Amino acid sequence: MKRIISLFAVLAVSLSIVAAADASEMYQLFSNAVDDGDAAAAMDLYSNLQDMISKDYQKAQRSYEKALKAGNIRKAREAYSDMLGVSDYSITREQSDALLSAILKEDEGKRAEDAAWLYENSPYYSPSVTYDWSASGENFSYSFRRSISVTPGSEITLPTSEDIGADTSASGVLVGWGITPDEVTYQPGEVIAAPYTNQTYYAVWKTAVAFSDSVTGAETTVDGTVPGESIDVPQLAAPDESYVFTGWVDKTTGEYIAPDDTSYELEGNGASFTALWKKVDFQNLSSRHYDPEALPVATQVDLSFDIANSGTEDIRNAEISVVSEDPGLTVLNGEGHVRFIAAGRTLTMNGLRVVATEPGTYTLSASIEDRDGDVWTGSFTVAAE
Repeated sequence: MKRIISLFAVLAVSLSIVAAADASEMYQLFSNAVDDGDAAAAMDLYSNLQDMISKDYQKAQRSYEKALKAGNIRKAREAYSDMLGVSDYSITREQSDALLSAILKEDEGKRAEDAAWLYENSPYYSPSVTYDWSASGENFSYSFRRSISVTPGSEITLPTSEDIGADTSASGVLVGWGITPDEVTYQPGEVIAAPYTNQTYYAVWKTAVAFSDSVTGAETTVDGTVPGESIDVPQLAAPDESYVFTGWVDKTTGEYIAPDDTSYELEGNGASFTALWKKVDFQNLSSRHYDPEALPVATQVDLSFDIANSGTEDIRNAEISVVSEDPGLTVLNGEGHVRFIAAGRTLTMNGLRVVATEPGTYTLSASIEDRDGDVWTGSFTVAAE
């Protein structure tokens, strides 16, 4: 029975569209559908209305252009008047509110689709997300609000303490976001669906010291801390020998804990420390003109390769070396220097030049040593024929 009713509804809308002789009649049909709470019919009619308006304008525009080209000033003026007379029939605030009320009654999947349509077509529907973070204490008060508007139902990522940039020594640790100021509803960095109506999410703070390590997955939080308290620093084990642990940092304050420190004296209301690891990988040997696995013999070939900083700490002032220990392959230019590779970024090194004196398969050994004396090695295989 529901399917039969649905088919009749679609047929009725289609017949209404055919019956509408002009844009004003189509707009009236749209208004009637809004008044009836029929969001599906209203959206269909409005989309057809916009198509009709677009075609009317294009017709008048082309008539104007053709009349001008023919030198027919009277026709050009008439066409120009028609262009100005095309109405846009925008959705009113009342219609927008009525459509949203109908859309909010739909199932989630349909609701997200139709709310996105309303967001694109109504000048009065632009739901906002407001982040409210404020904290106060004996010697400080901090408050800030930021609002964004995105397509309802789309994914948004809630800010972390680093995104906010609040001083954790004053505010404490951000433990989450709440729809009320004192209870956590969502976690920092959590991905949620953008709301359909205006919403405010409140930052929830607590006095604590948090340690977080994205490499090993270790998470430690010491709650109820007080200024001057001595906090035990977690001890971490490297996943493998390619990782070098360089300490902890609170990115909101710049507070640093050296890798050998076992305790930390808290200054202020809290701190949020992130583990720092250095790790470098050699990747993607390539040549602009040759296949590295089919290099020509007795020809100098320029190669490129990537140095990937796979850690969470920046690499600074590093010396790079690429050598071949096989006499059949000579490295003509294999030395380089890098001032800086940001954590998580990749740098392409150009200018490596080699020459094979005889056919064969060879190994290029690469190494990088940073300013702290930490060394990482890798290798590439090339072949000459």
